[in-house]
Amino acid sequence: MRTYVVKGKDHVVYDSIEEFPDTMHYLKDWKDSDLGDWVLADDGCIIQVLRVGTFAKPKGKIKTLKYVGTCTGTFLCREGYSMDCDRRESIYTLSGKNPSTHVNEREEVTQREQLFAQFVSQGLDKTEAYLRAYKTDKKSYAKLQAGVLLKQERVRTAMKESLKPVLDKLGINDDFVLTGIKQVAQDGEKDADRLRALFELADILEMKESKKEITAIGGAMFKGFLPENTEIIEERKKMIEGKDE
Repeated sequence: MRTYVVKGKDHVVYDSIEEFPDTMHYLKDWKDSDLGDWVLADDGCIIQVLRVGTFAKPKGKIKTLKYVGTCTGTFLCREGYSMDCDRRESIYTLSGKNPSTHVNEREEVTQREQLFAQFVSQGLDKTEAYLRAYKTDKKSYAKLQAGVLLKQERVRTAMKESLKPVLDKLGINDDFVLTGIKQVAQDGEKDADRLRALFELADILEMKESKKEITAIGGAMFKGFLPENTEIIEERKKMIEGKDE
């Protein structure tokens, strides 16, 4: 017998029929259960149904699919599907995983992620880009998920690919950025805005190796700047070093 807490309440899982109290009743077919029913899972455990609902099904004669939720997971009430009582990472999704886990584990960029990357590359705010790409109207959720997407290597690569034709046309590449920084370092005089823009271009290009060169250049050559320029450089150097760790 096991106990799991859901929304502040303890819920019991009986690991065998022998453990289940004789004074209580359970259903042998969990697919026909209702809210509050005790059911026999396919792994031989007995568990209580805590949630019952339906998913919309856009295709086919059957327009909705029933699901039931327990203290260990959510299960689709359809032929060929089974229920077990192993505790999931998320008990509210059919996959048993948190949505963010799928995002973090995925290797290939999806069509919507590609669309999101294009919107961001075109200059849209990350939240607005997510709202357009994923067709949702929940701004707080969109802001959160957009932040998660921007941390993914595959999405950053997609953004870089979206920008590449434009950058190539403008002649913006690693050599351009490094040459520009060297010129700023050598020529002096209040080029803080230009320097900041060049560092941003370095971020867009994901110049990991070149960033190390930029840091070295900053340490060796940025001594002649005015105090306000030096603060910007040092701040940027810390950001770069932190990203490359």
